[in-house]
Amino acid sequence: MTAAWTWLAGGGYTMVALSAVSMVLTFLIVERLLAVGSAMRAIRRGVPAGEAGAGPWTGLRRMGLLRACVVLAPLLGLLGTVTGIIDAFESIVQGGYVAEMSRGIYKALRTTQYGLAIAACGVLGEQVLLRRIEKLTTLRRSVELRMAEGG
Repeated sequence: MTAAWTWLAGGGYTMVALSAVSMVLTFLIVERLLAVGSAMRAIRRGVPAGEAGAGPWTGLRRMGLLRACVVLAPLLGLLGTVTGIIDAFESIVQGGYVAEMSRGIYKALRTTQYGLAIAACGVLGEQVLLRRIEKLTTLRRSVELRMAEGG
């Protein structure tokens, strides 16, 4: 636990925001996957397609927020980068101690790394979720067609 805390603290305050975005993103992906899976299971059990979940847009709820988190993560990482570089330049102005400069550069690189890692995982999760939503939509359409044909 101490190593994780040291790693997070090395990135400064931006890491707190990045961690919050990471948690929200994880929650959204898991929650949406569970909702889509539940709707698919309900349709397969014979529940009418309109009653399975919250209607035809079940899978698409909160996708805008999920996309916003994916976009926000690298931007926060860039903010941490700029903050770290500013810290490094301030240490140069104040005497140029290598240890202080390296802390600023460390902060810059750490926040960039964390922001990009969050965004990459978010894009992957979003794509998995979109595929599941496509399957749900196809399943609903096939059930609705069978019902319309009287079968």
